[in-house]
Amino acid sequence: VAGETVTVELTQTTPDNWSSYDTVFIGYPIWWGEAPRIMSTFIESYDFSGKTLAAFCTSASSGFGSSDSALRQAADASTWFDGIRFSGSASAEEILEWANGLGISGT
Repeated sequence: VAGETVTVELTQTTPDNWSSYDTVFIGYPIWWGEAPRIMSTFIESYDFSGKTLAAFCTSASSGFGSSDSALRQAADASTWFDGIRFSGSASAEEILEWANGLGISGT
């Protein structure tokens, strides 16, 4: 719901059945064109070989900057879709339109 704050407790750092994931969407806030360092740490901690990745960020004003290329280089994924920046007011329909437009099965 727009304007509602949702808190999600992190109970594990590795998803169950990680090896069974074919596609991973990576979302993060953008700060002055860079992803937070924790995103690089996340990318470096997992084996993305054979996976398809799609990155997106959120920002009120900063552009996507070099965050996409920096994360792409660290991931070493089989396929990496060009990232996109959403404003804080992006609707669920806009996000779904982007995800569905990638042509990835299951989105």
